[in-house]
Amino acid sequence: MNLLKGKKVNRVGKTPVKKGDVIFYALLLVIPLSQILIFYFGVNFQSFLLAFQTVENGNLVFDASKNWNQFATDIQTKIFWTYIGNSFLVYLFTSLAGTVLATLFSYYIYKRRTFCNFFKFVLFLPSLLPAILLVIMFKGFVGNGVPTYLNYIFGIDFSQMEGGGNVFLKQNTTTIVLITIYSIWISFGSQVLVYTGAMDQISPEVIEAGKLDGTNSFSEFFHIILPSILPTLGTFLIVGIASIFTNQNNLFNFYGGGGPHEHYTIGYYIYLKLKDGEANYPYASFIGLVCTLFVLPLTFGVRKLINKVSK
Repeated sequence: MNLLKGKKVNRVGKTPVKKGDVIFYALLLVIPLSQILIFYFGVNFQSFLLAFQTVENGNLVFDASKNWNQFATDIQTKIFWTYIGNSFLVYLFTSLAGTVLATLFSYYIYKRRTFCNFFKFVLFLPSLLPAILLVIMFKGFVGNGVPTYLNYIFGIDFSQMEGGGNVFLKQNTTTIVLITIYSIWISFGSQVLVYTGAMDQISPEVIEAGKLDGTNSFSEFFHIILPSILPTLGTFLIVGIASIFTNQNNLFNFYGGGGPHEHYTIGYYIYLKLKDGEANYPYASFIGLVCTLFVLPLTFGVRKLINKVSK
């Protein structure tokens, strides 16, 4: 016992920590921690302060009454509630409908069915090309290519219709539906990649046991695959809820700053406010703060529900 006196004894199985290792790992964390502090906490804290400020004579002063009065005026208008409704509709289609389709495609690729590699290429293509290039291609194909094809096959002359046959020159329900479909398509790549990866983590023994019990593809998908990847699905749904009021549905890529008000989402509305100049920064931050207070409990509620279902 006297031999151990004054010496540091480590617990069984514990590796002694060297001072040099601590310094090395601390240096590795400097860059990511700095990014979090500056670009997350710093930016969001500044946005939080802007919500309680206003611009007077080119200077920021603490006065939230102007922002509150403008917001109270906006929520009394029908068009502002249209923005809110569009935001929820976009979430339903892009998150829910998109998740369902992405899950089915992921299962098809996971099972290595016919043309699975071709589908992987098509679905991952939006992740490789610039967004504006994809919009130009989509508008050209759907706006001009499809009407020309239908005219050739069925003899329908779209050129005599409003907008000269190009649906993107019109401002109706069909246009916003097509834009939402585009938003679903470009989000497929990341979702399919993550879902396929989650399916690949399922133990082959579990799949084999299901086959021995006589499960077909339908039963395997609903009773083995879906329960196994439910936490991954839940993550995408939760992230989608958190971004309900920030998703602009790619409207700026299609319209720039001149989109029809009937197609606005809250995210697009805030984006245009910021685009109009620094004088609108405080009000845009105020709207963002109100939306955060609304969506925060909703996000935690859905997270709790998904965690309960996953158990």
